[in-house]
Amino acid sequence: MDFVVDRVSEDSFFENLLLGLPKILEEFPCITELHLNRSLPVQHNIICAWEQKHSVLLPEDVRSFYGSTDGFLFSYKYVLADDSNQCAMKGKLEVNCLNDLIQINGYEISTIPGVNMDGERYVLKLGAESKIFILETLERLGKVVLVYINSRYFPNIWIQTENSEFYFLSDDFTTYLRMSIHHMGIPFWQFAYTECGIPDSSKMLFRLMAPSIIPTDEKIEDGRKEMEKLRNQGNSENIPNKIDVGIFRTYYRTSAPNASSIIEQTNSTIISKKKTTNKARHLTTLIKKSQFRKQLDANSH
Repeated sequence: MDFVVDRVSEDSFFENLLLGLPKILEEFPCITELHLNRSLPVQHNIICAWEQKHSVLLPEDVRSFYGSTDGFLFSYKYVLADDSNQCAMKGKLEVNCLNDLIQINGYEISTIPGVNMDGERYVLKLGAESKIFILETLERLGKVVLVYINSRYFPNIWIQTENSEFYFLSDDFTTYLRMSIHHMGIPFWQFAYTECGIPDSSKMLFRLMAPSIIPTDEKIEDGRKEMEKLRNQGNSENIPNKIDVGIFRTYYRTSAPNASSIIEQTNSTIISKKKTTNKARHLTTLIKKSQFRKQLDANSH
């Protein structure tokens, strides 16, 4: 189900952005008060001023998003009982406006920042040069944040819990928007990717609206692995809808940093290490890929 248009009007922009989600929600008899908060685009010079103020460069998808709309809020209400607003739950898809994309502090700093693997979980270590910006506040439970490890890497999307623990959500902003739509904006869906899990009220809403999204008999990481397997096999027809990034207003930079994703670097480093490490030996450190290649060249001579 694709929504692609030649000329993007305001209505078609949000239709492309939401991938037809409002039409799906309208089919639920218990869902009412669908509301879309429309915002004007952010001017190019204002985006540049924000970047200069915080000494970071926004990724192209984030920059293009704000060049098309200053934040985003789509909400709806699911009424669990007739004529009872007290038994209603509010779902939403939200991205803060640029002025509310504020930097936060107060996290633990490591002398060796980066991303390591602890079993099946990415472990985030922040340094003195790291910067965190709030994309969305999840009431009292946590925040969805844009995390810069340092200026050499593009930022990733993480969830920061009330205990200041970080859990990886997505490698980029566009993927996070797809995930929000896939989970239909059900409250606190992001906590499905944490150890504590989503609240019971959200589980009930998942069972009522989309029981197949989060199966009760498997972990969310299993679903992520299965999706990555489908992508690697090229089964594009089984992949959820992709947002057409062409709907965003694009501002091109005169130059861009030679950066890559910290998650991609971590994955490639782990792959290199697994090929050369004894399987019975516990993995405690990460070997940089460049160092690994130099070591191989030295051994060959």
